[in-house]
Amino acid sequence: MKIVVTAISHQQGGLTEAKASELAKLIGDVNGTKWLCEGKACDLYVVADDIAVLKQKVAAQVEPQFPGIDLIVQADNEFRKQKGLFVFDMDSTLIYQEVIEMIAAYANVEAEVKKITDRAMNNELDFSQSLCERVKLLKGIETEHLYEEIKPRLQVTKGVPELSRALKRAGCKLAVLSGGFIPFAKYIQEKLDFDYALANTLGVEQGPTGKTQLNGTTLGDIVDGQRKADTLVSLAQEYGVPIEATVMVGDGGNDLKAMEAAGFGIAWNAKPKVQEQAPCKLNSDTMVDVLYILGYTHQEIEQLVKL
Repeated sequence: MKIVVTAISHQQGGLTEAKASELAKLIGDVNGTKWLCEGKACDLYVVADDIAVLKQKVAAQVEPQFPGIDLIVQADNEFRKQKGLFVFDMDSTLIYQEVIEMIAAYANVEAEVKKITDRAMNNELDFSQSLCERVKLLKGIETEHLYEEIKPRLQVTKGVPELSRALKRAGCKLAVLSGGFIPFAKYIQEKLDFDYALANTLGVEQGPTGKTQLNGTTLGDIVDGQRKADTLVSLAQEYGVPIEATVMVGDGGNDLKAMEAAGFGIAWNAKPKVQEQAPCKLNSDTMVDVLYILGYTHQEIEQLVKL
């Protein structure tokens, strides 16, 4: 079986030729190397019978010896570069923040909400249950200016606009599937020119002053890990994309099922337990580095991302 191991340094200059040679020796059975970006990323081509065994070896024996470098193991086939659908989580993935914590600040319950969020994202709590607990804490927050005040404060993750532009130019459909809330997911969809957005809807009621306020519930089915996975599969069918040509990018435990359902999954600066379970992990400071995982060179990336 033809396999490619992509080494991506978190910092420019962090991957030297000497380190690449050392990596090749430790991985074993490397029959070729291709530099994608000098000092930053390279492909190591391997022939092996079992990709799962190689992944285990790389994670346990090789990667710990190279801090600051991520090693992505995947099949070297036509689907590596020919992607048709990219699906992203929103909070702490497409944007730096967790929106529910920003809302919680309006009721001075940010610390309580963050504590539950962290446990849920590390896969220690059932996501749906944890969302219900957190949303209950938001009860009573007036919504009149809430969404419009928060939207401009959302910080898009470094490299996301460029990655989105590159994937669009390469013919990819883009979707945001969020366990957060639809006004913000729609805002990010429009900002990044995505094709689809799915997120939760917060319930409201009339407060004692007559103003609309959050009632501590969500409406309809919660967008949990299973719903993300199911939606990814249905979007692939709708867009006519083979499942092998789909990718899920996320940081939390509720993204793992969609990663499993997709052709490939990327844990983006994820919680420790998620990094352990995901198909691969990427801990760099720019989302543009995702394009190295697909096999693009620095020169190709420059052409794809330019305005």
